[in-house]
Amino acid sequence: MGDFVTAFEEFVLVPPGRRGPSALVLLVSPPGGVEAERIADGECQRLRVRGRALVPFARVQETTRRVGVTSHTHDVFEQMEMALHGNRPAGFGRLRLPRYELVRAFADARTRETQAPVRAKELRDKCYAERCKTSLFLKALYAISGDDQPPASVPGWLWHWARRPLFGVLPRWLYGRRQQRRMMGKNGWFRSWAGIPSGRGDFFAHHEAVVVGRNDALLCALLSDLEDAVQRRRALSPWTRRRRSRFVLVLPRAGAPGSVTESVVRDFPTAVERTGSTAVVLLAVGRDGRDPAQTLAAATTTIDSWTRSQGRGRGRTVTVGTGPYDGRPDEEAESRLRGYPEIQPRKVYSDTAPRVEAAVMAVATVAALSLVAQFAVARIGAETSTECVGASVAMPESAAPGKVSEISPKELYEQALASIRTQNAEADAAAKRPNTAVRTVVYLGVPAVAETWKEGMYSGSIPELRGIALAQEALNREASRDVARKVWLRVRVEDGGQQFAKAPEAAERIAKEAEEERKSGGSQQIMGVVGLGQSRAATLKARDILGAAGLPVIGTVTTAEEMQQHHMYRQVAPDNRREARVAAEFARHGNIVETSPGVCAPAREAVVVADPTDRYSDNLRRRFVQEFKDTRTILYSADPEAPFDPPQDDRTERARTLADMAASVCRRIRAEPRTVVYWAGRGTEFSAFLDEFDNGTSCRGHVTALGGNDLTSAVVDAQQPSSRHSGVRLYYAAHAVPKSYWPNEVGRAFRTQYLDAYGKDDLWGNDGRAPVAWDALRLLATAVNTARQASGTGSFSRDTVQTVLASGGAGGGDGVRGATGTLVYDQGRKVPRDKRLLILHDTRQGPEVALECGVRDSGDEKTTWGPGDAYDCPRDAADAP
Repeated sequence: MGDFVTAFEEFVLVPPGRRGPSALVLLVSPPGGVEAERIADGECQRLRVRGRALVPFARVQETTRRVGVTSHTHDVFEQMEMALHGNRPAGFGRLRLPRYELVRAFADARTRETQAPVRAKELRDKCYAERCKTSLFLKALYAISGDDQPPASVPGWLWHWARRPLFGVLPRWLYGRRQQRRMMGKNGWFRSWAGIPSGRGDFFAHHEAVVVGRNDALLCALLSDLEDAVQRRRALSPWTRRRRSRFVLVLPRAGAPGSVTESVVRDFPTAVERTGSTAVVLLAVGRDGRDPAQTLAAATTTIDSWTRSQGRGRGRTVTVGTGPYDGRPDEEAESRLRGYPEIQPRKVYSDTAPRVEAAVMAVATVAALSLVAQFAVARIGAETSTECVGASVAMPESAAPGKVSEISPKELYEQALASIRTQNAEADAAAKRPNTAVRTVVYLGVPAVAETWKEGMYSGSIPELRGIALAQEALNREASRDVARKVWLRVRVEDGGQQFAKAPEAAERIAKEAEEERKSGGSQQIMGVVGLGQSRAATLKARDILGAAGLPVIGTVTTAEEMQQHHMYRQVAPDNRREARVAAEFARHGNIVETSPGVCAPAREAVVVADPTDRYSDNLRRRFVQEFKDTRTILYSADPEAPFDPPQDDRTERARTLADMAASVCRRIRAEPRTVVYWAGRGTEFSAFLDEFDNGTSCRGHVTALGGNDLTSAVVDAQQPSSRHSGVRLYYAAHAVPKSYWPNEVGRAFRTQYLDAYGKDDLWGNDGRAPVAWDALRLLATAVNTARQASGTGSFSRDTVQTVLASGGAGGGDGVRGATGTLVYDQGRKVPRDKRLLILHDTRQGPEVALECGVRDSGDEKTTWGPGDAYDCPRDAADAP
């Protein structure tokens, strides 16, 4: 008996998701025996202890109406409903039985209507009236809807006809539609039960079938509701998730022939199959059935097998024979039921826990919806705003354009060289002191040789060399304070020639010297090369020569992706792929194209201007075309004899002169006013294009331009497009605006150092080349310092430095904090991940930041932009090279 009770209760406690079909356990006793009833009553005692049910159950007993008693007598199904509502364990929550209540009200409804549509409608209304008795919400709507007869007064009559459809007719119609879907669903039980063919039908038209099969319909509806009460699709409810056991229906007395109890026992397996029920166990006392009775031991084995199996199907049935053995009561059974007084649920819940959880979920949902609504409002506001994109951040200091120096470009370049020579002399002196490590870094760049500003205005050599000089000074100052851990640096400046024409020759000399160092077996002095600031054929060749010699190479402002095709190369600036993605997002969502005075909108189309003979320009324009889609391309080279392939499609054309280019751009703008010109070419031709556009086209100079990073702040300051061309709206990419907007304290320190050295009116105070070069030398120096620290007291080599760079070890997981933002290199990455990039808006007062995306500092990344931060910044893939 103990094993049987244990097996039965384990079957009751099987959680949802691991259950098989609902089961009927039928207890039978010999004629005159009461052991089956005593077992059923004893099990009920175990299911409810200390006034609270441990699992949901209902104890039901067939009742008969006594003669002379007029009070209502609850039938079997009413007792089930009341007992299930009353016997709920802690944490179970409210039990809803919508199908059962509908079928009961439908079966009890009466009407004299003979026309089928009118009959169905009246039966629906009667069911709705019954539902209103238990629903406060529907009861309130019914009260608001008023009486059927309109009042005599005109205002009352108007209010009657205004409220009746809204609060009376509409809720009743919605109630009918909902019950129709609930009962006539394709996967529901009612269609097959009532023999309704496939297709749509009206549930309320099948009143006669429900009345005739009332008990069977009520049983199916009850099983379906109990299954819904524990289904996983409602698992968000904290009460539903605590319903871990089956419902137990106990019929402790055998039903008389033809009684409701007998019909429930007889029809239970079929109802289980029809509804797919898995949530119920029916423990009933009955007479000898059609199936032979099993012993307690055999029934235990059967129930154990049910516990371990899952699925749906016909209800399982086992008939268990109980009875006195040798004419005596089963004392072991009675002892078992008395000695172990309660079922043992796997977990006992409280009524408070789900309420608290529901309150927390409600608060979290409200908070989440508030955030979503706030984002949606910001996004919609951004999309519907017509305000032109301007400054997106407050500038801490003036970003006014610098002034042209009275000293020639060549002399300024020589001054930066002199600063480097001074630092080299200090490094040579430090090398004579004990425990001091001094190494050499080669800067390979383009010298400034122009004697006049007309020739040297756009030279990036001066700010880049200044950045190298300032970085060397700062790094050597740090090394002097931490001799045991950091390395002094000599910087050797090599002449790469104009447009890096001499770079391969210089690379050969450096490589030969590095090879001689390696063969000598002594400590290696040259740790790497910094520079290669242009993406040209000669630059690529120089990179390959240096890389083949085992020299780590750090690029400064090079951005063409082809530069990354060597394992010894890395760069500080974001590449053209990232720049094009950011620029395309900015053009697609930002209000940059002026459609009328003071009114702007995002660009619909773009005209891309690029030089196909320039690797930087060609790579940038291809990437932008991929990202923006609605583009037309104009190919132009400043060298009229430069050969390149003719356009291959009708969306690409060649312009032989700037006048041809300006005329073509004007035609595109007139065809689609919301067109932006994406300038992927070099900055030196931009001003000449604007002159041609102003003077030689019918567009009267009105154009919106979005420039690449070669259109630096120095170029813009020199050309002054916003002052000289009143119809131009100019935005351009930049790596930094050191004079006015730095990303972190390192950027602030660089700015202070630059001001001390060159003053606030310097022409390159807003140029990003100086901080980029500063960061490039600092990156290589960090790798050198890391290599020294890893070697302990031993020597270190270029291979160790390269290993640090390739593994992302320079700066560790947080990266190297730089003046242009933190540089984070994952293993194998050639470009900093999510490198900070700005898009500046040119004004007469100087540049203002219109967009900022990327890593500013360790743990500080700008991931959104636009009004209310409505748009996401493009981000690099974690596994990108």
